[in-house]
Amino acid sequence: MITFKYQPLFKTNRVWLCLLTAVLMNACKQPAKAPASKKDTIAKTEKSIIAVPAAEQSVTDTDECPRGVAEPVVKKDVFPKANFALQPDHRTGIETLTLNDGEKVTIKQLGCEYYILSFKFETSRFAADTNDVAYWANAALSLMHKVNKGIDTPLEISEALTKLSGRIEKDKSGSGDKLKLGEEIDFGGPDPRQYLTIERITKLADQRYAIELSLSYGPI
Repeated sequence: MITFKYQPLFKTNRVWLCLLTAVLMNACKQPAKAPASKKDTIAKTEKSIIAVPAAEQSVTDTDECPRGVAEPVVKKDVFPKANFALQPDHRTGIETLTLNDGEKVTIKQLGCEYYILSFKFETSRFAADTNDVAYWANAALSLMHKVNKGIDTPLEISEALTKLSGRIEKDKSGSGDKLKLGEEIDFGGPDPRQYLTIERITKLADQRYAIELSLSYGPI
């Protein structure tokens, strides 16, 4: 006859409960993470930056521009005191000169797909409301005739001035077709196109005014 030794049930349950508690406490304990160092943060940031493939990097403006290096357009035998300055991009050239009547002239050549000659005249010989575009276009016409004799450029400037003169007359005719700033007056083309634009009229100090116009050729 086999005899079982009696063990109180509550005592057995207490032992198992202690063992289970110990296991759970060990399982919940995790080693504390060391704070990320600055070096680790930098490394992760660097890895997250995707390098741009060399083939997709933009080429320099000089490589993608069909127009060549800017060169002087003012004839030194006509305006011997004219100064030319080539800008860092090698496509922009700025020339300055002074006419006999004291008008200061700044000629800027620029553009990439378009060849643009921009003229800025500073004068005290003319005076009117800056909103009177026809008046200032006529002043620009007079000043451009004085400068044109000393300009060497493939642009058909004489034809441009003829077209500008015709546009001014049309403005004066009373047809209501007023000349506007920014209006493009064609004088050649259509392929490539050439057009003249009165860009800006500004009142300066000492009763002086600035008239800006541009002649454009393109696309090249």
